[in-house]
Amino acid sequence: MNWANGLLAWRWCAREPRYREFHVFARFSAPRWAAIRDFLKLGLPIGATFLVDVTAFTFMALFIAQFGPATSGAHQIAANLATVTFMLPLSLGNAASVLAGRALGAGDALQARRVGIVCLCTAMLFGIALSVILWLGAPLIARGYTNDSDVYAIAVPLITLVAVYHIADALQAAAVNILRGFKRSTVPMLVYAVALWGIGLAGGYYLGIVRSMGAHGFWIAAIAGIAVAGTLVAIYFLRISRVPKPH
Repeated sequence: MNWANGLLAWRWCAREPRYREFHVFARFSAPRWAAIRDFLKLGLPIGATFLVDVTAFTFMALFIAQFGPATSGAHQIAANLATVTFMLPLSLGNAASVLAGRALGAGDALQARRVGIVCLCTAMLFGIALSVILWLGAPLIARGYTNDSDVYAIAVPLITLVAVYHIADALQAAAVNILRGFKRSTVPMLVYAVALWGIGLAGGYYLGIVRSMGAHGFWIAAIAGIAVAGTLVAIYFLRISRVPKPH
């Protein structure tokens, strides 16, 4: 009933004397279809990219569930670590997107490119640091999650795979968000669909189920998929942000 509440609020404001001086309802502004089209052009591919990412991880968990509760539990530990560590490059990418967009709005394409490059370097620096922590601390981290010996035995090698995964994940998280500051979202969407579904999920099914590698096969394929996605979107950013040298 939000529309009804909105109608009641509109009628109240229209009758309230204290609001009359502001002329809140003096003029109706028609929808700005060009602006709406621009939002949809940028936003729909971003939404589709999230859909690809979420479904790839979701189906990965569903496929791994058939290997039993211990494997499924170990996978959830690995997935949780991947998600938590992902927050840092994601936040850096979001910040860089705002700064790059502001620079582009001011007509300073060179500054926008510098912002993106600094973000990529920072994300990779922290990504490598976190990966080292995960790699060296895998036994301790796994023990912090579970006391089950079966889950622990499977989780430790999966966490080492997450350590490798995070390096590529940091690259792609920063690059794809920087590109959104440049209003480029269609090409990354296509890259993600091919890399995460085609390489990560389909490759995981082949390695994990067909080749009987279990959860490890899925994570190895996920590393390959995210590495391809990260590399391609980073190259795409470097290409589209290139500033022509003055003659």
